[in-house]
Amino acid sequence: MAPQQITFSLAGLTAGLVTVAIAGIWPTLLPVVLIFGVGPLFFVAIFAAITLTGSWSDLSPGWWRIVAGLCLCIGAYLLALFAFFLVVDSYSGIPASTDPKRFGADVWVGLLAAALVASVCIEFLVCVLTGKWSNPSLLRLAAAGVVTVVVTFAVDQAIHYYWTFYGILLPLGEALLCWLIGVQIRRSSQQSVR
Repeated sequence: MAPQQITFSLAGLTAGLVTVAIAGIWPTLLPVVLIFGVGPLFFVAIFAAITLTGSWSDLSPGWWRIVAGLCLCIGAYLLALFAFFLVVDSYSGIPASTDPKRFGADVWVGLLAAALVASVCIEFLVCVLTGKWSNPSLLRLAAAGVVTVVVTFAVDQAIHYYWTFYGILLPLGEALLCWLIGVQIRRSSQQSVR
């Protein structure tokens, strides 16, 4: 893994850990942090990584892209959260989980739907930043979402602690997504040079 990719991964991991830490310090704020905090923190992670790696020149010009990026990060998470609850609420055939951390079948399907929605939104974000859409990158983002759900489930089954669900889901998911964003930004700039 290149240093640029490591920086992007660490930025995403940090954003996820900060989100979980804030919610852990003030558990009553968990819904607020999950609804209003994840998207902006993810945005900060992406742009911190872009700054730390000097990748600004790899992006398409225009400050409007930064504003659009913030809106897309916030919107991506809210749409993914909406997809999760929509699927969980409408999933029939099994009893609904009373708590997402119990990881019933409805939560599995909801998280996978959220991962798919987030993948499309994040690919759109990278398209706005670089001016290029990539179907292979979209598939990698979706695969990262599936890996995040599976790893979260496996760790939660092995170590079932109150914060295990969020403590794995958010940091791992954001680290993988940021890493893939960094990969795509680098590939996009290399393709422009050719």
